[in-house]
Amino acid sequence: MRVASFFAGIGGFDLGFERAGMNVVFQCEIDSFCQQILKRHWPHIPLYDDITTLDSAIIPASDLWCAGWPCQDLSTANTERTGLAGKRSGLFFAFMDLVREVQPAWLVMENVPGVLSAEEGTALETVIDTIEENGYLGGWVSCNAVDAGLPHNRDRVFFVASFRSERAYHFFTDSSELSGNTKTRESGKSQVRSNIREGAVGDAPLVVQRRGGFGYTMAKGICPTLRAQTGGHQGGHSDRPILCGEKLDMDRVGEAYGVSSRLDGRRGRLIGNAVVPGISEWIGRRILAIEQIPKNSL
Repeated sequence: MRVASFFAGIGGFDLGFERAGMNVVFQCEIDSFCQQILKRHWPHIPLYDDITTLDSAIIPASDLWCAGWPCQDLSTANTERTGLAGKRSGLFFAFMDLVREVQPAWLVMENVPGVLSAEEGTALETVIDTIEENGYLGGWVSCNAVDAGLPHNRDRVFFVASFRSERAYHFFTDSSELSGNTKTRESGKSQVRSNIREGAVGDAPLVVQRRGGFGYTMAKGICPTLRAQTGGHQGGHSDRPILCGEKLDMDRVGEAYGVSSRLDGRRGRLIGNAVVPGISEWIGRRILAIEQIPKNSL
């Protein structure tokens, strides 16, 4: 299955879909630093920058389009969020204009949980209505990074839809393994979560989010979402914050369980915005399995 990736970021969707067995054939991303990362890992894939000037005719034939469109105007972290009317999150409509012209077989989109409450809930209705008006059937599912085996909480909403077909409905009728509702996962849940915590919590401090930036603590639990600050003032309530501005002091972190010594504010932002590859791989495998079902059985 061929994939076109929009708002590609550093390639979280792309990496996960490739791990599932799909083939990325096109990327669209405007951030120059993200472009460097994409070109390094996908050097032969066409990369376009601005979705608002993108001509659909240059997009290679693709079975699936994915888009983690900007979340700033939808996020609850933004006290003045304007929803889909915002300049950044409103790029959802630019993406859907291209969808309307090309009509790929599958759509997979991602955004923050704030999309469920923005504009008093009408933002979610607008997203769903727009998808349906363009001939797609499907739904949405909330997936957390911790459910993909990562020792921190990062919840995201994924929309999965198929064009003029009920294939996407099969995705939602058998998708409980990620949220931990299958008998197999229920029986092994305690061991799975135990292993995760053993990998995240030991004698060394656990990296956590603090108002003053990154901090660390001996808390015995899953790490919440990391947040960086842009200024040099540490401020706020923190357990000795370790990231201030663009500097990460690894000597003060101790073992950070996967936090690279090269992490800074810019890299932290890009990682935080990225789709978890483990989740997109799970989505990709589910879609490929559905594609193997004879059409007369759907």
